[in-house]
Amino acid sequence: MSTPYPIRVTEARDAARDAAAAMGIDATLISSLVDGFYTHVRADPVLGPIFDGEIGDEWDEHLAKLKRFWSSIMLHDGSYSGRPMPVHMKLTGLTPEHFQTWLTLFEQTLGEIGASEAAQAHFMDRARRIAQSFQLNIFYDPKQG
Repeated sequence: MSTPYPIRVTEARDAARDAAAAMGIDATLISSLVDGFYTHVRADPVLGPIFDGEIGDEWDEHLAKLKRFWSSIMLHDGSYSGRPMPVHMKLTGLTPEHFQTWLTLFEQTLGEIGASEAAQAHFMDRARRIAQSFQLNIFYDPKQG
């Protein structure tokens, strides 16, 4: 059903932020998630070398960027501006199977940091969409039809 007055962007952002807050999603949770998740990624025998090869000694900067990325997605705060797809497309050695490991570690970390069930579901929905989008862009081969 449509309304005679369209929702303003700021009202939509406020509603998204309120929904996130109701699930317990805030900057502290996002920071814990990113730090914990990338601790797992770096320790993973397959994913660790792929990310270390690209990030090198710039992990602090990378983690800060990812916190802004997830904050923009979950809190709609506009703190991230960038294009993550081109960066991920140049990762060497990345396969579709790596995305399942990534999602498994992400979900594991959500449980470890004590995210609510609603927050876990919300994060995982977004993470799955991101993984699917990346895979379609990175691995799509029109010749495979």
